[in-house]
Amino acid sequence: MSQAQFAKTIVWLLRVQAVLAVLASAAWWLAAGAGHGLAALVGGSSGVALTALVALRMALSQGAPPENIVRGFYRAMWLKLALAAFLFIVVARWFAPWFGPVLTGYCATLLAYWWALWRTQGQMVKQQQDL
Repeated sequence: MSQAQFAKTIVWLLRVQAVLAVLASAAWWLAAGAGHGLAALVGGSSGVALTALVALRMALSQGAPPENIVRGFYRAMWLKLALAAFLFIVVARWFAPWFGPVLTGYCATLLAYWWALWRTQGQMVKQQQDL
């Protein structure tokens, strides 16, 4: 994948995650009020920020030898996991009334990964058919 394709895919993924976070926030806002809606938006924003962090780390390793790319990917994912765990520990401890909306907002952003896989598969199939 070229750098331009990588950047385009990441921007698309971040946009989809942001839209999903806003939708989760709006649903919570309508169902339970502004506090819950804001909590869902914070959870979704956390998901977007963690994805951006991993994407930045992966962008830095483009063009490197394969073993460095894999090493960079695992380090980025480990950092993402650690930061997400820290976030949820803080939320569970100090913001317990809003834990559900925060978790819902974060999980909404995870749907974008499945959508991205489906989209990427479709693009690959199309490229193979064009050959």
